[in-house]
Amino acid sequence: MKKMTNRYDRQLKIKQIGIDGQNNLEQSKVLVIGVGGLGSFVSSELVKAGIGEITLVDYDVVELTNLHRQNLYTEADVGVEKLTAMKNHLQAANKNVVINTISQKYSAELLDTKYDLVIDCTDNFPVKYQINQDCQERGIKHIFGTCAANQGQVMFIDSESACLECLYPKDKVAQLGLSANIGTNPMIVALTGSLQASLAMKFLTSNKYTAGQLLVIDNWTFDFRKIKVNKKNNCLIK
Repeated sequence: MKKMTNRYDRQLKIKQIGIDGQNNLEQSKVLVIGVGGLGSFVSSELVKAGIGEITLVDYDVVELTNLHRQNLYTEADVGVEKLTAMKNHLQAANKNVVINTISQKYSAELLDTKYDLVIDCTDNFPVKYQINQDCQERGIKHIFGTCAANQGQVMFIDSESACLECLYPKDKVAQLGLSANIGTNPMIVALTGSLQASLAMKFLTSNKYTAGQLLVIDNWTFDFRKIKVNKKNNCLIK
């Protein structure tokens, strides 16, 4: 008789994960806000890794211009609600994961302390600031992520660390050009989403994380930086 192989065999062999870490992951609940470029990578990697329950929030439909950077969608999904297409693809990849969908724009009422982690995969900075504020007020850990052109940025945020307002004060964000549509290299979406998923995986399996450290990656110059972000005494959120 052929010996059965555990589907998570390769990650169980990672000493930092092991059986205990996998069990922790399978008991975890995560809220992913946005299932576009970053969200499709984050959701795919966490579901395939065996997260217990994932809740996806979005309200958009798949467009042809999404396909070059949003990895799970296909031409057959164009015109279909993203959540419907995403859930179908994810459930086909791992039937053991509980996948919930909420079709609406982000609002604070979506946040709940039942979630171990919130992952911000939106592409709208006003929404990102709101997620940051709402998570801070509720003491919910979340992972910020953004990418444009060839650069991606990711940061794990808790209620004690520097937050998005400390990193990029809201009143100055327009000067930074972070909200401008300057195009997107599809590979930076994959790298940035994978970094978000990696931070989530480490936290959910081991409860270990480093908050307030900005990870910056450029996939054209191949630069990678880790920047300590100081918590501001005059932060509007704290």
